Amino acid sequence: MRLHPLLAFGYCKHSRLSRHFRPRHLDHTTRLAMSDSAKLPRVDFDSTETVGSTRWMRLETLSYHVADENSTDGSGSSVRKWDRAVRTTKQSEDSIDAVVILAILRHDPNDISRDEIVCVKQYRPPVDAYTIELPAGLIDAGEEPANAAVREFQEETGYIGKALDVSPASYLSPGLTNESACLVRLEVDMTQEANLKNYENQSLHDGLEGCERDRGLEKLMIPRVGMLNALHDMQQKEGVKVFAALYSLALGMQIGEGATCIEKDFFPLVNLDDNQCDQVVPALRDSGFLIVKSSLLDLELQQKALAASARILELSSKTVTHPSDPKQYMMLSFDDLGGEDLSEVSEDVRIIKEYYSSLRKIRDILLQSIASGIGMDDAEFFSRQHNENNDSIRLLNYLHGDENTANRCKEHSDYGTLTLLLTDGVGGLEAFVDGKWRQVPYVEGALIVNIGSILSEWTRQDLKATLHRVAGPASIGSTTSTNDLLKAVSVQRRSIAYFADPNPNVATTLSKSNDHSLDNEENMTIDEYIQWRSGGTGVDRSGVSFTSKEE
Repeated sequence: MRLHPLLAFGYCKHSRLSRHFRPRHLDHTTRLAMSDSAKLPRVDFDSTETVGSTRWMRLETLSYHVADENSTDGSGSSVRKWDRAVRTTKQSEDSIDAVVILAILRHDPNDISRDEIVCVKQYRPPVDAYTIELPAGLIDAGEEPANAAVREFQEETGYIGKALDVSPASYLSPGLTNESACLVRLEVDMTQEANLKNYENQSLHDGLEGCERDRGLEKLMIPRVGMLNALHDMQQKEGVKVFAALYSLALGMQIGEGATCIEKDFFPLVNLDDNQCDQVVPALRDSGFLIVKSSLLDLELQQKALAASARILELSSKTVTHPSDPKQYMMLSFDDLGGEDLSEVSEDVRIIKEYYSSLRKIRDILLQSIASGIGMDDAEFFSRQHNENNDSIRLLNYLHGDENTANRCKEHSDYGTLTLLLTDGVGGLEAFVDGKWRQVPYVEGALIVNIGSILSEWTRQDLKATLHRVAGPASIGSTTSTNDLLKAVSVQRRSIAYFADPNPNVATTLSKSNDHSLDNEENMTIDEYIQWRSGGTGVDRSGVSFTSKEE
């Protein structure tokens, strides 16, 4: 039996309950206490009027009392009216009508990124559309909610589940109806042969009855990670409507992911002020990316830097239009920030220089954390290789696009040691992690950090220089929802990339000894390597495209 989201008149499946059952109400004297001090507002159920009814629904007009100091009868209250719909199968005002079922398929107990939520798709006449819902159904007379959930779940999806917990009653549309439901969480054992065959569509189940079969009810598996984006894609591409409880669940899961991490801890948030530096290396080993916060770079300076960057790119004659990507940019070295070439925007350059100085300090903290995290005795080793101001900043402005826009920044890996990226929150940044293009989340007040190929080489690829890009709606393989990417390309996207590069004459490779010293005899220098990777000039920093493994 199906639960209708919000209210669905014309319910056509036979119930085991008597179709003529009239809801019971508590005794009027008991409910209202019949005293002048009874709590207000309250409903006078004895005055309920039945406006009309069908086999499954009844329309009632309620009378309820509200406090009114100006009442003409001196009672201190007056009467209001309210219309509501009631299921004819409802046993009492406080009885639970239905169960909504949350069932998660666990394919690997150690990897939640493989979890799937069992949903159903079916045609709903009240909204004249196909809907995506959680499995649900009415509770039969005398039936426990947990048993009803197991029964309904098998009828609708074919899966055999075990009830783990049952929530208290909740109300789906309390301004319209007193219909209530409880959420039942089910466990589906995917080692059972019946469940495995059902998942692989090797077995058919005959639980669907006429009305549900006529409406084309079918089960859907939606990834637990990224469920909200998956729902948005189905809404846009298929025109389906989403059950409010399912959408709320998906939104809550995304908020929960964003509060700590996104996509299986691929992009964790590390606060450098809270003794979390020991978390830097594990994150960079996993994906080559992390998100950091530090009091050395407050939100006000970040916002000023982004605004200054926009003005510089707009006003300066040094702004470059990228030959292939739809973006404008400007590369600035430490010397450029003190030079005369940008005199027309000197105040904005001063802000960028202040921003640069703050990032140098954060860079050193990260490099020291990395050295300690990989077991080096000398925690200052990497930061000493960066004491000649060889870092640079790229100011970026991505132009507007449309539904045909593919990558706004091509797929690439960085080739310094660290990149510290500040964005304005416009989406599209993706990293190729664990075989998928995954959205890198935006956290206000934080920087996105990723590894470059030099540091990856120095750590013998213990830390990853990961492919990344700025995707558009036409990008191939994106796990970001098309709707989110369309929103992103409808506006300009601004960011500032800080590239940490070692001193020019430092070697690109560590020696094979265990002392983590640099091999200066047989390998190219940093300066030579950057020129090679950038196509020979070092201006664009996007010359040689490496794979995600930097082979």
